[in-house]
Amino acid sequence: MKKAWTITGMSLAAIALTACGANEENDTAEAEEAANTAPEAAEDEEAWPETLRFADTGVEGMEELQREFEPFKEQLEEVLDIEVEFFAVSDRIVGATALEYDQVDVMLAGPSEYVQINNVVPDSYPFVGIERDEYHAAFIVHEDSDYETLDDIVGTSIAMKDAGSTSGHIGPSSILIEEGYDLDADFDIQLLDNVRIEAFKNHDVDVLATGIKDYHEMVEEDGEGQYRLIHEGPPLPNDVFVASPELPEDFVAAMQEAMIEAQEEIIDSILVTGENDKYMQARFLEASDEDYDPMRRAYETLGLSFDEE
Repeated sequence: MKKAWTITGMSLAAIALTACGANEENDTAEAEEAANTAPEAAEDEEAWPETLRFADTGVEGMEELQREFEPFKEQLEEVLDIEVEFFAVSDRIVGATALEYDQVDVMLAGPSEYVQINNVVPDSYPFVGIERDEYHAAFIVHEDSDYETLDDIVGTSIAMKDAGSTSGHIGPSSILIEEGYDLDADFDIQLLDNVRIEAFKNHDVDVLATGIKDYHEMVEEDGEGQYRLIHEGPPLPNDVFVASPELPEDFVAAMQEAMIEAQEEIIDSILVTGENDKYMQARFLEASDEDYDPMRRAYETLGLSFDEE
């Protein structure tokens, strides 16, 4: 961005004349430095992409991506002054492959997805995290059950989401491990993905372990007095925008600064379609790879491979 600086006023002109001799050497040095550094900066920016290819690992298909993120795309183009192009992926594994083969520049991923992507493309890295409101795992039972604590649910069946889900599998499993339980010996854990809530409501399983927002939605749908929380976990790592290693680092730094500065407008553009309510009351933060070490440790503890669905 070019900035035009002007000096007005007769008094300033007079001061400039009297100080001219004293400042002449400094002015010459500064001019030489500017002349030397300006071409270098211009050369760096010449390597910046003209189009930014964006994917979301949680959205399947181009039509869905356009429906959920078109306002975000337009807002990002305005903030970054660059054309943004959608690239559709079906899941985190396909997303990692697209990043590996330089088909994508920036990818939005969950924390569990990021560690899987980074395992495939080690030089990829997070640059903006999305801190979500009420993003932690919880254990839910029916109000009329006798279960009060985690000790009480030993020997029961627990519905979780799919393997690798941050709030629906890695989070609750880590809680049980940290509390000293043996997942295989102490529980019958069933990975039921999208039917987990229905299975719990139908009493096909005893306990539901999932994100806390699922609990709030269940209460809103079925009313108070139906379900009860027996344990809530700590906040989970942030969702994250992941940069391709092919992007110039100075471009990613500039993009990070611009996105955080304009985060209110960008987050609003993500929410406006009504498809991303999980980001209500969210905020953007600087992100770094070590923020996701707890997820890596959880994978290791659970004995999961990073390419597991």
